[in-house]
Amino acid sequence: MKLFKFYIFFSIIFFSILLNNDLLSLDNERIKKIEDYLNKLNNISSNFIQINSDGLKVKGKLFLSKPGKLRIEYEKKENPLIIADGKWLHYFDMELNEIQSVTIEKSPAWILLKKKVNLKKDFKIETLNKKNNKTFITLSGEDLENIKTIKLIFLNKPLTLKGWMIIDSNEIQTTVSLLKIKKINKFNSNTFQLIK
Repeated sequence: MKLFKFYIFFSIIFFSILLNNDLLSLDNERIKKIEDYLNKLNNISSNFIQINSDGLKVKGKLFLSKPGKLRIEYEKKENPLIIADGKWLHYFDMELNEIQSVTIEKSPAWILLKKKVNLKKDFKIETLNKKNNKTFITLSGEDLENIKTIKLIFLNKPLTLKGWMIIDSNEIQTTVSLLKIKKINKFNSNTFQLIK
């Protein structure tokens, strides 16, 4: 009887290990697909809706070109103009005429702006979840300045970035939903300059 119980216990452990290995393999496959998608995501524009923790909703448009180039314009001018010039990410308050800057590597935009991203190497993968036709991957990183986590949201079929959710060190949440990503053949030379 004891031997029979031992075999049952061993079988449960054995199949649990196999199941975990299968799940790990599936996770690695999903991560690789996400990396491939992000590394090909270049020269694009998209309208977006941003919702802050206080419920404030703002609209804008972003432009992205790798490596390291980004422009985020909000419809309302009281919001900052955000420009990444290849090295620095600048926040330009047009009302106060003030600029705050951080190196791109310390900003959450680094995920999208790095020429070739390796999610396991460049960040810590906190969670990877699949629900309905969406995949959610939550990342953190010691080098990210004042950022606790970044959750990327993907549509699965076809694999498409739909937005992200950022939680900063003060537990303030910012959610961005991309409305439609468009491929851009060529940007104007002043698109990624701080002041047009």
